[in-house]
Amino acid sequence: MENLKVLKKIFEARKEIKKSDLKKLGRNDYSKYDYYTPEQVDLLVHSACEKLQLLNIFELKRTELGLLAQITVIDLESGESRIFESATEMPEIKATNVAQQMGGCMTYSERYLLMFIYSIKDNNLDFDTPKKETKQSEQKGDIKWLSESGFNKIKEQIIQGNLIEAKEAINIYSSNTHKMKKQYKDELNNLINKTETGEIKTDLPF
Repeated sequence: MENLKVLKKIFEARKEIKKSDLKKLGRNDYSKYDYYTPEQVDLLVHSACEKLQLLNIFELKRTELGLLAQITVIDLESGESRIFESATEMPEIKATNVAQQMGGCMTYSERYLLMFIYSIKDNNLDFDTPKKETKQSEQKGDIKWLSESGFNKIKEQIIQGNLIEAKEAINIYSSNTHKMKKQYKDELNNLINKTETGEIKTDLPF
């Protein structure tokens, strides 16, 4: 089989990562799941690959079909390599320049491609999880209202420039099982609009 040595090492790296007792530091308080932060994904992959002498080289290429994220995994002992690819897109983030948007695209594309290669599972990528939670809530007939502390957390996300996560939280609290005060919703949407138009400057993560 072609590139059998490098594939065996990737398999061994996956086993090393599965045995890791590294606690997930990221927490989504709105959907109630923990996740590995980008720094933790990098640490998990780096530790396993250093032990097995694997090198990951990331590239972002523009093709006739759009942007393509590519990681070449190289076995430094045998010289064999294996290429993994995934289609990606530039994020639409207002009040940012092209370089910042490209930086975000590269950061997240590399992260999720590494998670795919080394089989790092994350609950926020499992679309069955929120569906099951929603179904259980509907059966109980419970409606969860956004608290003042939750409202302040969403505001903080917007101010920090995490608009995608903030909008996700707003959508969650606009469902049949989760609600928020109209005052909260109006204030959050107004803050998002001001951020997207550049009226309010944000602390972008890249």
